[in-house]
Amino acid sequence: MSRLVVSEFVTVDGVMEDPGGSEGFERGGWAFRFERGADGDKFKLDEVMGADAQLLGRKTYEGFAAAWPPVAMTRRASPRR
Repeated sequence: MSRLVVSEFVTVDGVMEDPGGSEGFERGGWAFRFERGADGDKFKLDEVMGADAQLLGRKTYEGFAAAWPPVAMTRRASPRR
């Protein structure tokens, strides 16, 4: 059986809104005001690279697709394994 891993940007007090600041909220961009350090960066990279798939929300997908259109199109067109 496959396992599901949830990776979220959330503050200690439960804020999830606009972590990168691209949506124009008053307190947007909070997630990138602090450095994770080399260990934190490695943890996040390992987490993503160890996954067989990613399930993105609509807004996140649209942001990814705008940033990396060739990758988004390739992935969308790729057959399932």
